[in-house]
Amino acid sequence: LHRVLPGGVPFAITRALGVLLPVLLLFFIEHFIGLGRLQWVWPVTSGLALLFLYQQRALFAQAEWRQAELAFALCLLWGLFWKLHFSAIYPTSERVTDLYFMQNYLAGSTLPPPDQWLSGYRFNFYYAFQHYGAALMARWFGWDNGFAYNLAFVLLMGLGLSLAWEVVRALIPAKTPTQHASRLLLIIALALGGTGVTPFQRLIVTPDTQNRPEVNANNEMWASARFIGNYDVKANTEFGREWFLPKAADLPSPNFQMRELPIENFGYQFYLGDYHPPLAGYFLLFLALAVMVNLQRSLLTNARGQALGQALLAMSGPLMLISNTWIVPMLALLLAAWIVWRYWQAQPPNWLALLGGGALGMVLIYPFLNHFAGQSLQTPIRLVEAVDRSPLAGWLLTMWPLLLLFALAAFESKRERLAILFVASFALMLLAGEFLFVDDPSVARFERTNTTMKWWGWMWSGGLLTCGALALASSNRWRRHIAQLVLLALCTYALPTMQYFNQGGAAFSSKLNGKEWFKGDAPVGNTIDYLSNAETGIVLENWLGDSYTNQTLYALFAEQPSLIGWPHHISLWRNAAETVWLRNQQVRDFYQGKMAQPVPWLLQYEVRYIVWGRPEAASEHWQQINDSIASHFAWRAFSEANGQKIGVWERRKPL
Repeated sequence: LHRVLPGGVPFAITRALGVLLPVLLLFFIEHFIGLGRLQWVWPVTSGLALLFLYQQRALFAQAEWRQAELAFALCLLWGLFWKLHFSAIYPTSERVTDLYFMQNYLAGSTLPPPDQWLSGYRFNFYYAFQHYGAALMARWFGWDNGFAYNLAFVLLMGLGLSLAWEVVRALIPAKTPTQHASRLLLIIALALGGTGVTPFQRLIVTPDTQNRPEVNANNEMWASARFIGNYDVKANTEFGREWFLPKAADLPSPNFQMRELPIENFGYQFYLGDYHPPLAGYFLLFLALAVMVNLQRSLLTNARGQALGQALLAMSGPLMLISNTWIVPMLALLLAAWIVWRYWQAQPPNWLALLGGGALGMVLIYPFLNHFAGQSLQTPIRLVEAVDRSPLAGWLLTMWPLLLLFALAAFESKRERLAILFVASFALMLLAGEFLFVDDPSVARFERTNTTMKWWGWMWSGGLLTCGALALASSNRWRRHIAQLVLLALCTYALPTMQYFNQGGAAFSSKLNGKEWFKGDAPVGNTIDYLSNAETGIVLENWLGDSYTNQTLYALFAEQPSLIGWPHHISLWRNAAETVWLRNQQVRDFYQGKMAQPVPWLLQYEVRYIVWGRPEAASEHWQQINDSIASHFAWRAFSEANGQKIGVWERRKPL
């Protein structure tokens, strides 16, 4: 790819395209023909890669290449460091749902693939392009799905952070040690994930000494990101109560609940550990910013480079649509601002390149959109009502670093015209996020939660990166020093981060398959291993709650399809389909021994394996269920200790 692109394209952009474009092309192709597991491919591609490296060995002598590769390696290591310590795929966040999204693509079926959480249906309702990419990597190398999940997280975050470094490198000269240090300071602040709350959180909430140390460590990690409406209501200091706890007389009603308004920025994703769509959103943000910056620098100023860069900007819109749909309005605002700015600079954009890049992107995602559009939730953008607005004190405390960097960068507009573009774009996003929101099914205290979580975090990361770099590159010493102090304040997030590493994760560190926390229970692990090696078939597991439970982990960790996954999530994604709740009730009736004739029901849904694990091991209904299905299902025990049974019923003969 580096050989065919116009000369001077930065290695970070080339590397990103080298991953992105093949995945996009295969995503398009597999909507017409599934390519299967693909394990045979990696020896061929690895051999070709080695041959190419040998042919291009002269490249290794270039300082620019070595610096770019070193930066990328360090970015990967930061993500790997997190995953080696916190690799477990727990059901307490979106890690399990993300693994499920991946699982749908693992077989290499023609897309949209069979739904692995609702047998008999197709997975055609979620923007899961990055999950397709992770599954493609698992198929390519023959990796376990949990291992591929964690490695895909490391790769996607590493690619995004290396693109952010390209923005920093292009905007901040490195002629002095101080400028080198400024570059590192900005990228560290971005990668850590602190907010304006970070330096002051101990002044607002002091840790409860009655809590276990790991609980306090976890609380202080999410305090900065989930401050408004969540952490601020826990204020237990005089300062915190005075400034952030509302007075009863000021509440709209006696039972009013403070609105939860989180800001989950780029660096915070390392702590979350979810392979969720925001990761792709940040990757595309940093790719667009790297292209914009280089379009104004010497690297992409020739005609071919300009055309390529502007085509990539236009293509980012369709890519965002299938990667993180929530961010499409913010990306549209950024691209529109760039077009206006180009006209203002008397450098009209290349409309042929823009239209060509956008059209190519739409063609490649059209097969996906053809299925996705009819299944997507209706989430219009609406005006924020006064009762849902951000509390001023909490908003200012969260956003003050960004506001200060906006002001510092604005002073650079005469010297660096890009400052006008980035300050105006991200300030307008900040304003829009206060008066507009995406009206999803959440209500009351969660009315704006999803919107601010995604919009604020995306806007914060882009604004911090660009306006921070412009302020650090200032010719004015005081502006540089103020910017450095702002970033140092954000870097105090390193303190709770070190505390968090010190208090948790050791039990399953280095277990990159993410499953050992669950498989550590020997009979459970043996059950999963058996299902992993068994023929593909639908797995039935007990209902343990509507969401965020261990339900479906046996099937997911064994890479088998489930009869039904988390009913709340599936119902939400499928517009509250009555089928979901009916099937869920049938599962509950089966495990409680209330189903009069379970065999016809099991055969109707082509169930092949029935898990009897924990907590149903202590249930009194085993014998009743076994007697009712023994004609068609054989019991295989993995533990009968203390009178508790753990194992699997397997269908005796094929349908």
